[in-house]
Amino acid sequence: MKYRIFILVLSFFSTISLIAQQVEQFGSLTGFSFDLYKQLKSENENLFFSPFSIEMSLLMTREGARSDTRRAFEKVLHIDPTINTEVVQKTIQELISCKDSSNQLKIANAIWIQNYFHLTAGYQNNIQTHYLADAFQVDFSDQSKSANQINNWASQKTIQLIRNVISPDQINDSTRLIITNAVYFMGKWAKKFDAKLTRKNNFYGQHADTVKVDFMHETEKMDYFENNEFQMITKYYKGYDKSFCVILPKKKDGITSLEARMDKSLFDSIFNHVRIKEIDLFIPKFKLETSYTLNESLSKLGLKIAFSDSADFSGISLKPNFKISSVLHKAYIKIDEEKTEAAAATAVKLNYFIGSNPVPKPHPTIFNADHPFLFMILDSKTKSIIFMGRYVKAD
Repeated sequence: MKYRIFILVLSFFSTISLIAQQVEQFGSLTGFSFDLYKQLKSENENLFFSPFSIEMSLLMTREGARSDTRRAFEKVLHIDPTINTEVVQKTIQELISCKDSSNQLKIANAIWIQNYFHLTAGYQNNIQTHYLADAFQVDFSDQSKSANQINNWASQKTIQLIRNVISPDQINDSTRLIITNAVYFMGKWAKKFDAKLTRKNNFYGQHADTVKVDFMHETEKMDYFENNEFQMITKYYKGYDKSFCVILPKKKDGITSLEARMDKSLFDSIFNHVRIKEIDLFIPKFKLETSYTLNESLSKLGLKIAFSDSADFSGISLKPNFKISSVLHKAYIKIDEEKTEAAAATAVKLNYFIGSNPVPKPHPTIFNADHPFLFMILDSKTKSIIFMGRYVKAD
């Protein structure tokens, strides 16, 4: 019998200052974000994903990994293995219980266990205690009913924005466990765009394709950086603990060169040299929906063993021979004059197998995002990346 565990993480844009502190406590989300970005980007295609959602799902999977498999997770996620596990778990616990008074923020975890299937006591206790997950006994032999239970939970936790996260045909007789995480956020701009200033203008795509799109316009003081190659701004949401970052090449065809250079080191350097400037900002209104299978990307980053028969997930079950069969990720973002809504869903399936300082200026600096750019949703305090993507072509 080959058992399968589905681990689903549904994540809506959130600002999670706690997990952002993992630079000291349990690895670098920023490093993982840029590693995965370079694996996922493809020529002349938009990109959007949630490093946080993917990392959270992999962290929960890692809790049951042992020996070389666990070390592979640590490498890919940039986790310092010398960090005390209790510190990591306390960080996650504070993250899940964090509240946001300026915007809507909801975070929830749950585990769905096949009737009469036994997880190790340590794993189940760990997930429930340190990830604050609810536990539900379900009958996966009734595929439609169990899928509906999970989908209804996800829909309720995400204010009906994420539905049908798992289909009945993804559940079968070998399914024994599904782990879910749901995060919902809707962030209003600290200073919203004036809709009366929104105008259609040209967006120049990566291969000289030009499309008329709605450009939003606002003039305000923002964190700003520029060098010979690119400009960067961050625009804050209410509460100022979350921000939207855009990195714009100065050349209309400069996105490829920028992506080749962009990594954690350059990213950190940028934010060590930002200053406050008056910015005349022009940026498209846009909506993106994306879907990825991450097996190959994660394997190339160093997680290949977790997909093989050599995987060791003996911390999950008394029948320990599990391996990851697939990691799936879907994401959604919509940006308009008043707010940002973003969402992501990650699924990790495991099979059972045998064997700065203000510098005011008198005139605003023009920041016109009318050609391909990188963008991120950041934890404002730590600059850790919750969502990231590239906008290279308009519909």
